Amino acid sequence: MLCIYYCAPDMKYIDKAPQVKIDYRPQDETLEEFIKIHADQTIYIDTDKIDLFSDGSYLRKLQSLKIYDNWVLQIPVSLIKENQIKFDAIKDCCNRYMFTDLIGNWEVLQYVLTLNPCEVYVTNMLAWDLEKVAQLCFTKGVGVRVYANIAQCAWDNAPDLTKFFIRPEDLNIYEPYLSGVEFAGDGKNIQEVMYEVYTDGYWYGDLGEIILNFNSHVDSRCLPAEFGEWRFKCGKRCIKGAGCGLCTRAVEFSDTLQKINLQVIPPSQRKE
Repeated sequence: MLCIYYCAPDMKYIDKAPQVKIDYRPQDETLEEFIKIHADQTIYIDTDKIDLFSDGSYLRKLQSLKIYDNWVLQIPVSLIKENQIKFDAIKDCCNRYMFTDLIGNWEVLQYVLTLNPCEVYVTNMLAWDLEKVAQLCFTKGVGVRVYANIAQCAWDNAPDLTKFFIRPEDLNIYEPYLSGVEFAGDGKNIQEVMYEVYTDGYWYGDLGEIILNFNSHVDSRCLPAEFGEWRFKCGKRCIKGAGCGLCTRAVEFSDTLQKINLQVIPPSQRKE
């Protein structure tokens, strides 16, 4: 379910990652070969940076790849919104498609599901309700994807721990509800390090070093072992008028352990 973004030559883990994301470059003559070589992986072809309809050959080239069933076309909703002819042309050129838009509320999700994508990206408040989101999407045969290493919130000034992200230690809690996990950041080093860290399931330091848009100093090694489970189940009730205080207590706990130089060993790292 981990997806690595192929953004530079000779990247590590391209052959190991179950999912690989690439940008669509119509002039690249190696796309078909890449898809064939990685037949046991799912290739996500992102077209967000080009206009598929500016040149008729763009869609024809993709259509020629329909003989392979291991790739998914990613397009922005704006490209086809309220234009059935364009949408039909896109559907005709691929076996599976999804949208690059990150969905943060139920109304938009319901609209996008009517377009029959194979997967959807969720963020913000929807990401705090993954169990219900997955239940709805999975019954329709639609997968759910997230970006794990960026703190996401509709309001940028929200406290960092109330933003959605997934620590490497907590990935196993979210896995049953996700079809894919991606990493923000275009750099080769970022993608490779994130893949390593989330595969290992543990981070040896400050969360701000791996979670983008996280500006607080919180040592991941000092957070309670149950932190991930609490966050997954909390539904972000702190903004719904219900008392919580989980994040505040977690930071206080972390600060206390740091002062006395103690760390929490997550269950995945404990030796029997």
